[in-house]
Amino acid sequence: MTVTFTAATAPAVGFVVTCGCDEATTRAQRFDDYRAAQAAADQTNAAPDQRGPLPGCSMPTVCPEYPLRAEPIDPDGTAPLINISNANAVVVLEALGSPSQPTAPGHQDLEPFPDEVPGNGVIIPVTVVDAYGELAAEEFLGRVLTALALAPEDAGVPDIQFGRTHLGGRPAGYLQQVLRNLHDLAAWCATHERRVVWH
Repeated sequence: MTVTFTAATAPAVGFVVTCGCDEATTRAQRFDDYRAAQAAADQTNAAPDQRGPLPGCSMPTVCPEYPLRAEPIDPDGTAPLINISNANAVVVLEALGSPSQPTAPGHQDLEPFPDEVPGNGVIIPVTVVDAYGELAAEEFLGRVLTALALAPEDAGVPDIQFGRTHLGGRPAGYLQQVLRNLHDLAAWCATHERRVVWH
């Protein structure tokens, strides 16, 4: 499970049929409406054995094995997207002063991960975050700048192995790197007059 920070959705200026690769999406034919784009995707998907990679596809041996899809074209280009794990989202949201919805029904305070396997080896800590929200770009940027100024250097957290379950840790300096990425997102959103959202 993850939490994604990005720009609020804007009305599409058109649609393309794509495999999802950035360059293939940029080069794809544009359609005025979603139905026309989806009809073109469906027509191509009806004969998958005849489809090769799209021009600009970055995974030409993989993408032809999967169906094409219609995607909207953002009027401002590709918005930055920062995707972080739930465990790391707790740290980032706390640094931003944005609690992970403590008033949500059934909310419980989260316990930090233990440094080693519990004595009985049965308990597997899984961080559950019901984190979603949105802020004006300027307000979000202010929170990011405050967090960058006040947050101590992130020492990181080691990976934890519980039998066959692996819980990824966090490298040293991770929080500061994510905050710099969020700064870039907030600046992009401010330039394009979009709100910052996370879900």
